[in-house]
Amino acid sequence: MSSYSAVVMSWQLAREFAVPIRRTVFIDEQNVPEELEWDAFDEPGFHVLVFDDASRKVVATARLSPRGNGLCFFNRLAVLAPWRGSGAGRLLMETLLDEARRRSQRNLELHAQTRARWFYERFGFAAEGEPYLEAGIEHITMRRTLAPPA
Repeated sequence: MSSYSAVVMSWQLAREFAVPIRRTVFIDEQNVPEELEWDAFDEPGFHVLVFDDASRKVVATARLSPRGNGLCFFNRLAVLAPWRGSGAGRLLMETLLDEARRRSQRNLELHAQTRARWFYERFGFAAEGEPYLEAGIEHITMRRTLAPPA
């Protein structure tokens, strides 16, 4: 079993690690047009990087995008192929949830690729509405409300 570490950082610090992962997963593997991958939410967002402790390589990334009134998007979740199913994605989600709680974000939303819906359901997200195409890939909106701290 692999051991991982996760950190949350600004886009300025995360960019050099997140860009190659997102390019590999979204642009190269999933054929997302490059102009759709990079948007105005990278700079103000908070980025999670997951490191494989053994190789000291960044193997996963995601973005936390607060939008005001307690609404926060989880997006750009990407795990490099050799590390999928190894726990890196689980740590990515746990870190996103912890960071959302820390920032008092209560209403969480993500646009899940329908083939990965089951993964997000494991973290308490529920699908809403009908599937739709986003960047040529079938997605479904999923939401979760975080309880306020005790």
